[in-house]
Amino acid sequence: MVPASHQANDFIQKNALTSGVINAIINGAIGWFMFRGKETIPLTVDTISAHEKTVFSTGVMTAFILSLILGTIAFFTFSKKAKDFSVPFPKLLNRPFLFFGVRTVLFYSLFAFGTVTLVALFLQKFLGMILVTPLVGAIILGAIAGIASWFINAAVMKAMLRPE
Repeated sequence: MVPASHQANDFIQKNALTSGVINAIINGAIGWFMFRGKETIPLTVDTISAHEKTVFSTGVMTAFILSLILGTIAFFTFSKKAKDFSVPFPKLLNRPFLFFGVRTVLFYSLFAFGTVTLVALFLQKFLGMILVTPLVGAIILGAIAGIASWFINAAVMKAMLRPE
């Protein structure tokens, strides 16, 4: 395993953090507009076939779709930007989106999906149904989106610098 240059690592951390904060704010605001008319919203419900909107049912899909979109954007923008950095193996940045990029983005997107799903499952299993206010629901949704955005950006960019 060859470590990334300090310049590339600083770029990855800054870009991932910026993306996480921006997406947390945007998706938190979207969550607020989605939940604002209700008195309370459940974090999770006990059945998978429930038609009731919950914070985590929205958060799981937000994390997955956001990861697919942002992972693809990160792949293309980082491959162009990192050519200016001193990386140990610059040829790694020339790998094609089909199949390397698709596989990388899909892998980390499914990881984000599974992680949020497991958090929701464990919350439901050990704490039962928890009702929250629309503001708290929006904050949690924003946190899910922010963490997923930070994670997918950092993971895809670091994967691009690793030899297979």
